[in-house]
Amino acid sequence: MTTGFISYTHADTALKDQLVQHLAPLRREGLIDLWHDGLLRPGEHLDPTVQAALAESDFVILLVSAAFIASEYCYEQEMLRAFVRQRQGTARVIPIILRPCQWKGVPIGNGETLAEFVALPKDGRPVTNWPDTDMALDNAVGAIREMLKARLGSRAPSESGGMPVAAEPTSTRKSVRSTNLLGIAAKPTDLDRDRFLRSGFVATATLFEQNLAELNGSDPRIDTDFERIDSRSFAASVYLDGKRVGQISIWHGGDMWRNALCLSYDAATSTRNSMNDWLPVEETPQGLAFGARNAMSHVRPDGPLDENGAAAYFWDSFLNQVRSRIR
Repeated sequence: MTTGFISYTHADTALKDQLVQHLAPLRREGLIDLWHDGLLRPGEHLDPTVQAALAESDFVILLVSAAFIASEYCYEQEMLRAFVRQRQGTARVIPIILRPCQWKGVPIGNGETLAEFVALPKDGRPVTNWPDTDMALDNAVGAIREMLKARLGSRAPSESGGMPVAAEPTSTRKSVRSTNLLGIAAKPTDLDRDRFLRSGFVATATLFEQNLAELNGSDPRIDTDFERIDSRSFAASVYLDGKRVGQISIWHGGDMWRNALCLSYDAATSTRNSMNDWLPVEETPQGLAFGARNAMSHVRPDGPLDENGAAAYFWDSFLNQVRSRIR
């Protein structure tokens, strides 16, 4: 059965509950199995459970409103991660516009905005602007039903058992294109490399912001700071009893390391002409990856890394630097 994840802010709980009711017929027909945080059981660890459900879902429904966009968790931890998975071809993202808001220009990583994706209900008309809420949600669910039936009818389930991803906008193509009719592998283009690099940066920034928040709450003596400098760079710091014990800046692109994610242990760096570690984008038989052969940290990966692997590598390197300063 296809699994779905509903991302929403609690300010929109009433509309979320109405949507779940409208999706019930699809659930009874065996088309979907939905998850949302209203299904959390007492005692469950909130963030790991939410992130696990998001990572395992075949499609993600975003319930978009001004409150949703304003929520750091909904935006950074759910929406941006969902679009990373869409670019990887492992999930499909479905925006449903609940209330009037400036949603079209909202960046979703990879140099893209929400306006580049088809939103529901029809023409992206907000649910609350329809004459009747039920009519609006029925329109949205009807479109989801057609999408699910078209996929299940025309494509076999993927090897992972999840829902296959249907044709997506050109901007969401996977980084390495399929072989042609002669069986000759197509070479990745500069556009493929740029998109893979940006996807790796988004995954890294998302992981750092999440882990820093968890680290901040783990001990009253610890404070953390995360700053998204621009679309290509961020900086982070960790403090123990008010004293900085670790800092880092990570960026991508630049004159000297154009196709690489770069790390510097100087959070104030601005010239980006020096770094302490880097992961260049390389071509492998399996597709584009971040090469770790020249990685400078003592944390040595076994082989090429995908976007999430690069994010984990940089986080482990940073955490080791912090630990070395507080021993």
